[in-house]
Amino acid sequence: MQIIRNVGYIKDQQRQGRLLTAIGFIGLAAAFVLVWVQRNATTMIIVAYALMLIGFVFFNMGLQRVSKFVSNERKKRPDEQIDRALARLNDRYTAIHYAQIGKRVVDHLVIHTNGIVVLTLREVTGKVIVNERRWRKGGNPLGRFFNYSAPQLGNPSLDNENDVAAVRALLEEQGLPDNVEGAIIFTSPLAEVSGSAPIDVLGINELLEHLRTLASDRERQPLNTKERQTLVAALSQGKELEQPMQRVERRKRAA
Repeated sequence: MQIIRNVGYIKDQQRQGRLLTAIGFIGLAAAFVLVWVQRNATTMIIVAYALMLIGFVFFNMGLQRVSKFVSNERKKRPDEQIDRALARLNDRYTAIHYAQIGKRVVDHLVIHTNGIVVLTLREVTGKVIVNERRWRKGGNPLGRFFNYSAPQLGNPSLDNENDVAAVRALLEEQGLPDNVEGAIIFTSPLAEVSGSAPIDVLGINELLEHLRTLASDRERQPLNTKERQTLVAALSQGKELEQPMQRVERRKRAA
């Protein structure tokens, strides 16, 4: 499988995560200082609580972003998790990560022999309940509050629909094949999803077989090599792209 990655976006998110964390830490520290120094000043105490709330939000937003885009031996970024799950696919498949489509960044999409799949990943754990397009996290609400810095569920259906719409709009504008669909991927084996949704909901270990099934569907109009290359060129958008390595052809020895 070929891989194209907008590393400029990844670097920006890492920088923003560190900045938000620093701002949050400063806000929390300032709040504690104000409470300690101005014990009897009601106005300053109110300011301190406001700083504490703002600092808490910024600090956890920063931790979320840093955690999402960190990559080490223990944890891989979402794009790297997809690459690992699909490593057995051949070069007729191309994964594009963090494509800048207009004003929107589409996190992950895969171009295959029959079209395009836009992937929305979630790294949450525990019980998740979906009712058509409505999602909610199971468990204790208080526990979810204290896990505010952990990956959040949000509404993956809405995120995926907006990403699919952005990709289709670009392809229609350029007169390219727009056979685009979506899928929601849960990366953690500890995620327990129940309910029904009008979109494919998969574990990351199911993604490989899902793509192979879509690519082998004979009822779909297949894309030839030139059409796939045109789609790859149109969707490879970003300020600092990591392009796939070209295979070096072996030269035949002269007789």
